[in-house]
Amino acid sequence: MHGVISSVVPNRGFGFITSDDGDEFFFHRSALKATDFEDLAAGVAVEFEVQNSEPGDERAERPRAVNIRLADDAIPAVDNEPLPREKIG
Repeated sequence: MHGVISSVVPNRGFGFITSDDGDEFFFHRSALKATDFEDLAAGVAVEFEVQNSEPGDERAERPRAVNIRLADDAIPAVDNEPLPREKIG
């Protein structure tokens, strides 16, 4: 799936992705593939897979994003802060 980071909580190591379909998915930094957590900030485009449940999940928990990587057209953030528009052209 393709989506964008909607928010990141750097001190807790997690965040949320909004898919192109408008669905929101939780992610943890352990689900990243070939991407540094510090490269993620709101607005950064990513590719990911959806995992429905994991051992220890409660019944009400929603699917989560896994195998997350930067999308081909993504511009990485710096220390979880998006680059200013004038820097990315």
